[in-house]
Amino acid sequence: MQQDIIPGLPDDLALRCLAKVSHGYHGLLETVSKRWRDLFRSCEYGNYKAGQGWCGNWLFVLAERSNNQWIAYDPDADRWHPLPKIPTVQDGWQHFGFSCVCVYNWLLVIGGSFAPTGSAFSRQSPVITNDVMLFDPCRKQWTRVASMRTPRSQFACSVISGKVYVAGGCNLSHRKGLALAEVYDPMTDRYAPFDPYGHLLIFLNT
Repeated sequence: MQQDIIPGLPDDLALRCLAKVSHGYHGLLETVSKRWRDLFRSCEYGNYKAGQGWCGNWLFVLAERSNNQWIAYDPDADRWHPLPKIPTVQDGWQHFGFSCVCVYNWLLVIGGSFAPTGSAFSRQSPVITNDVMLFDPCRKQWTRVASMRTPRSQFACSVISGKVYVAGGCNLSHRKGLALAEVYDPMTDRYAPFDPYGHLLIFLNT
C-alpha cells in the first residue's frame, strides 16, 4: 500500500501544506522519502501550485560565460538553484541580444541571436530568431510559446497591463534597425502588430 504523504493527514491537506513550501527547500525535502521526492517532481504538485498561484518570489539570472545556464534565487529559502536548460539552445552556441520579462508569474525569454562560440566559426553570421520560451516556476519547465512575427535582436521590450510589447532591434534583413513593433498576449498566446500612433489617438480620444 502507498504510504501517506504526511502520516495522520489526508493527502489533499498534506499536498496543500507542501505546496506552500518554497522551491529553494525542495532539494532538501526530496531526501525525506521516496514518496516526497516523487510528489515534488510530479505534474500534480506543479499543477496544484500553479492553480493556487503559489510560485513565490524568484530572481532569474543568466551569467556571462555560463553556457546558457539560467539560475534562480529564492529569497524565502535564501538559496540559488539552476533551472533546466532551455531546449532550443544548442550546446556550443551563445545566446545574446534577447530580451526577458516576467508576466503572470512566468519568465519569457524572447528572440535574440545565436552564434557558435568556437574560433573556427568566428566568421559565421549570427542566427537571429523569433523564438519565445516560457519558464513556469511552479512546474519548473520551459515551454515554447507563439513566436514573434519578426525575428529580432537587441530590441526594446516591456510589460504593460499584462501584455508584452517588443519594438525595434535589428535582423539580417534590417541591419540598421527595425521600425516595427508588436504586442504579445500571454492569455491567448498570440502576437499582433502594434501601431503606436493608432493607440495614442485612441488614448487621447478617451
